[in-house]
Amino acid sequence: MAAVALASSARPSKLRVGVFADARAQPRWIVEALAQVAASAFAEIAVIVTAAEARPRRAPLLQRAYARLDQWAFGPEPCEPVDLAAALAHSTQITAHSWSAAVFPDLGLDVAFAVGEFDDAVLDGIARYGVWRFQADGFREVADGEPLTASGLTVRLAAGAAPRLAYQSWSRTYPMSAARNRRELLGKTSQFAFRALREVHRSGRGWLEQCRVFKSPENPDQGLRPILKIGGRIARRAFDKALYAEQWSLAFRFDNGPGDGREVPADLAGFTRIAQPRDRDWADPFALERSGRHFVFFEELPYASGKAHIAMIEIGPDGACSAPVRVLERDYHLSYPLLLEDDGALYMIPETAQNRSVELYRCVDFPLRWRLEKRLLSDVRCVDATVHRAADRWWLFANAAPGETRMYDDELHLFHAGSLLGDWRAHPRNPVKSDARCTRPAGQLYWRNGALYRPAQICVPRYGSGISLNRVLRLTAHEYAERQVARILPSGGNGTIGIHTVNRAGYLTVVDTFTRRRRI
Repeated sequence: MAAVALASSARPSKLRVGVFADARAQPRWIVEALAQVAASAFAEIAVIVTAAEARPRRAPLLQRAYARLDQWAFGPEPCEPVDLAAALAHSTQITAHSWSAAVFPDLGLDVAFAVGEFDDAVLDGIARYGVWRFQADGFREVADGEPLTASGLTVRLAAGAAPRLAYQSWSRTYPMSAARNRRELLGKTSQFAFRALREVHRSGRGWLEQCRVFKSPENPDQGLRPILKIGGRIARRAFDKALYAEQWSLAFRFDNGPGDGREVPADLAGFTRIAQPRDRDWADPFALERSGRHFVFFEELPYASGKAHIAMIEIGPDGACSAPVRVLERDYHLSYPLLLEDDGALYMIPETAQNRSVELYRCVDFPLRWRLEKRLLSDVRCVDATVHRAADRWWLFANAAPGETRMYDDELHLFHAGSLLGDWRAHPRNPVKSDARCTRPAGQLYWRNGALYRPAQICVPRYGSGISLNRVLRLTAHEYAERQVARILPSGGNGTIGIHTVNRAGYLTVVDTFTRRRRI
């Protein structure tokens, strides 16, 4: 019993984190990241070590001039200087006059966090879980025209060891503005320290040792050429918008053959496009079969209003479509009208992120009248909630924007409950996936040949670029894993450049397509 008591007391209830910074003034996003760690239940900022004198860090003159113009046009980055020591005033403060491990006493640290230009090589060996550092740029990817921007958190477990990725995420690059790209990217990256420390507290060093090795990217070109490339890209986009109109619309196909029907060909062969007014988008279609009749519920977004509602059409077996009928509208934006049935009742879960909720509506007079039954989740910013009923519980898949960012495409969250109207609980590993290429829900989950599949949106290089079909490998209260098995990417024929929802009911498959046409 004494040995057991000794072992349990040797493990601290919270991880002790030391922050080693080249100056007291640090970018706001980094300070917010560390403040979130300090407020957690599993870690504490035990000590802050800063330089005796601030080291000035100035970008080249040309880049500073571009940054001012870019932030004036597209909004600021979360990089204004904040006093790190004042923000975390409860921590022990040490001012270092030299960068040598010998000047640091035995601090009993679990993690050493290096910030800024601090030489983290001197920190080897002072923390049992190594030396940690954020990895994020956001300017290089815009300058180089890369469609994907990666960010992460690295850890070096021993002197001379290759850094490993304790956390990594991929986002769509905003190609017109480095400021906009960095604002969203850094806001998301600020969440990584909290998530990785939570997992280390739960799983220990073995989890870090299995993380992938980090490959350092090339240093960005800070001369005139990348700025000229960005300017040229903005000019081309302005020309395209003047010459072309872009619109989301619906297409459908009836089939009686084998297969699930969600294997949509790149050229949309066999699909019929539904004619619609040119002053609005139709997207996020969900199909329903009742007594041999087929109905499609979808998002209708009139451009003049800037706010969408849920509409419905009926499609006959001969392909004839009824006029659209508005079935649900609120003071806030509605989209993605997921349909499901439970205990003989028909429900809809439209996307209501603007209202910071996930709302369940019951159909009281099909198809026109829907009543709010319950808010399944409150004070959340979740999009495209997709419910799946398993043998032992209900699951809700949704993407959520980290912090107060607008990056809804990147991070998949899971929730579960014993019943549809029960209490929904967040998965302990949320977000279970962070990748703009294959996370955001794109329709109902479905079974095929005994396996469960989840359609997800491909949001790179643009929102709605295609659909990723993912096979679910593990879905439990403690784990989630999936693997991409196929992709649906439009070929560009007939001006189709995007697709991001696929659903099926009976023999009817419905999709939405993003098309580009000449204005003249």
